[in-house]
Amino acid sequence: MRGDDERGERLSERERAVLQALVDAHIATTEPVGSKAIAEVAELGISPQTVRNVLAALHERGLIDQPHTSAGRVPTDRGLRYYVDSLLRLQLPSDAQQAEIEARIAEAGADGALREASRVLTRLARHTTIVVQPRTSSERIKHVELVRLRDDAALLIAVSEEGRVQNRLLHWRSEAGEQAPDQRSLERFSQRLAAILAGRTFDEGRAALLAEATGHRAELDALERKLIALSAEGLRAAQAPQVLVEGTGHLLEDAADLARTRELLHLLEEAQRTSELLERADAAPGIRIFIGDENPAALAERGVVAAPLGDGGALGTLGVIGPRHLDYARVVPLVDLTAQVVARVLGRPTGGG
Repeated sequence: MRGDDERGERLSERERAVLQALVDAHIATTEPVGSKAIAEVAELGISPQTVRNVLAALHERGLIDQPHTSAGRVPTDRGLRYYVDSLLRLQLPSDAQQAEIEARIAEAGADGALREASRVLTRLARHTTIVVQPRTSSERIKHVELVRLRDDAALLIAVSEEGRVQNRLLHWRSEAGEQAPDQRSLERFSQRLAAILAGRTFDEGRAALLAEATGHRAELDALERKLIALSAEGLRAAQAPQVLVEGTGHLLEDAADLARTRELLHLLEEAQRTSELLERADAAPGIRIFIGDENPAALAERGVVAAPLGDGGALGTLGVIGPRHLDYARVVPLVDLTAQVVARVLGRPTGGG
């Protein structure tokens, strides 16, 4: 469950116990924690003065901080990293939660599994959820067609050999006010598209279309050149990651920095940039946790719990975004279970639980 920051801190049993009590209390209350509150934890059995001495040692090592002279202590990013790597006691989902996750995702089926996973995880975790589904560069096009939607738009439909369907809206913009071609014209052009694209990857297909436009420009009329350009752009867009975001309102509930939160909300509207937030989660199998500055700048005030979907993240990545003091013990098992159920429903189970 490690992120990218592994410092190998060596703490005594007493230091570990005090740090765990402090972080547990901070996560529960979101407030700085005083030495008296820590000393009252039954299993510690030490005096407030001893706790203060231990806290001073933890502060010296950069694991905790004191926001104000008269306030209690809070864990630093470094302290939270030690906590999640070495002290975290996971709270498995209840039978009811497990049943809800499995039932809702299974009922949604392959087509709706990712969307339903993001919804159920947002409800149970009570934080923002992101699902990123990559577009694999190895998929080859089996079928392609154009469908007229209205005067100013057509729909590019591309089906891969794996059965994945990509729909991209092609906007028909014209200074002369001309309308999109009629359906019969689009059907004729679809046949030409199919001859060019069948068996190629999306990237290869786009390159072939651009080569067609360049190499046969003199043979193409204005309509054909425009359709080729729009279709090439549609194939490019089809390769962009599909991003699902649920529960953005939770970001405002726990915002420590409103300006940075507004920046994050704006970023979440852009699929490509959102996918980059979780791209490191595929670097290793299993759950990945990123805290504070371990994240990209837009998430520097946040804690992120992410899991690859399927072996090596072949199906994408599922992540929960919360505050630094995210209840990792509760959220980590929810993310792990949801990721496993999604992979199972989509027919690509992970290698381990």
